[in-house]
Amino acid sequence: MKILSKVKKKLLKGAQNNLSLAIYSIILAILVWFVISMTFYPSVPKTIQNVKIDFDISGTAADENGLSIISHDIETVDVKIKGSRTQVGNMNSDSLTAYLDVSNITTTGKKTLTIKVKGSSNISYEVDSISPATATVVFDKYDTRTFKITPKAPNISLAEGKVINDEEFVCEPDEIAITGPSAYLDRIDKCYAVCSKSETLNDSYTVQSDSIELYEKDGSVIDQEMMTMNKTSFMIKIPVLTQKTVDLTVNITNDPPKFDKKWLMDRISLSSDSVVIAAGNSQTDLPDTLEIGSIRLSDIILNYSTTFDVAKVLDNAGLKNLSGLGNVTVTFDSEGLVSREFTIPKDAINIRNKPSSDYEYTVMSDSLTITVVGPEDVLEDLTASDFTVESNLLGTDTASSENVTQFSNDVTVTCSDYNNVWAVTRSKIIIRKTPKQTETQEKKTS
Repeated sequence: MKILSKVKKKLLKGAQNNLSLAIYSIILAILVWFVISMTFYPSVPKTIQNVKIDFDISGTAADENGLSIISHDIETVDVKIKGSRTQVGNMNSDSLTAYLDVSNITTTGKKTLTIKVKGSSNISYEVDSISPATATVVFDKYDTRTFKITPKAPNISLAEGKVINDEEFVCEPDEIAITGPSAYLDRIDKCYAVCSKSETLNDSYTVQSDSIELYEKDGSVIDQEMMTMNKTSFMIKIPVLTQKTVDLTVNITNDPPKFDKKWLMDRISLSSDSVVIAAGNSQTDLPDTLEIGSIRLSDIILNYSTTFDVAKVLDNAGLKNLSGLGNVTVTFDSEGLVSREFTIPKDAINIRNKPSSDYEYTVMSDSLTITVVGPEDVLEDLTASDFTVESNLLGTDTASSENVTQFSNDVTVTCSDYNNVWAVTRSKIIIRKTPKQTETQEKKTS
């Protein structure tokens, strides 16, 4: 038993000696490897990925010229370095900072710039390469400009017979100040304050906008990421009017009592028969027919035409012209009609409504030549005696005068037997005004 015990102790002691020897051997191998590496390989390469680029250009020539970086094509680079194992072994992407060489940048535009790197000053290393080696960068100056802003309400609908008054469909305020790169501001053609609310309107309405939209001339939407605005919400006034399509007509004036005006109107045509109008108030009743002007019957000669300014008529009436209609030409169809002259003798001319019974009023014109228009078959059978010619003194000067005076006055011509014949002559006759003699004067004269 003692022999076995001794053998066991010797074996345990030997094992312990071998374990110690193995540990010492490993440590010695590491030391030898380190010495060999430092002796034969003093510098080692290392690639550090995803090194962030610092785009701060403060204090540079670009900054002094008011430039800012608007966009760039990369965010990080991979840097290949070499140096002592003890120096570069623990370096990572946080140990380095990439930056742009902007030393010669003084103008706006797209530039291709060299990328450089820097790190801690107490670490020795060499830069072998940077990938990518350059960055494409856009420089521009920030500016603030004021633009006209227009309302937009795409989801607003109108009740039947209603329309928006575009002239008063506005924003309050009506301008917006936008700050951003000048190249971006140059692209802005239209600014809209948008209300996306859905409503059906019967009356005028005011609502707050909920977004701003910017557009280029070709209708492309402009990204607003690089811009700031002095105001992002506007009051939108939506004025609602009552609209209606109304017929157009003209009025014939100075026609004789029995004249067939309907027969004449059937021969008159307008270049536009109707117009779409709107009242300034959404509740205003609009007429079915709109009179655009008056025509004296005596003005309607063969092949007659005239023009009326419809826009002016609507404006004077306080109505909106939604058709954009300007002038309307009125023409008269003369087919089957002729004109003919008649001479009316002096004694066939009557004076009506004498202003004073103290005076005698006498026609001094020997005769009056009139021109008459009517159907050819009717005028063939007419004579001067078929016409009544009168001069109406109602409203003329009634001032007293002891002296004999003369004045001219208009005449009216009627044809009592026919309702489709009229005179186009607007001649005047000479009338003599003479004070009547009293009984005493008459005795003295006799």
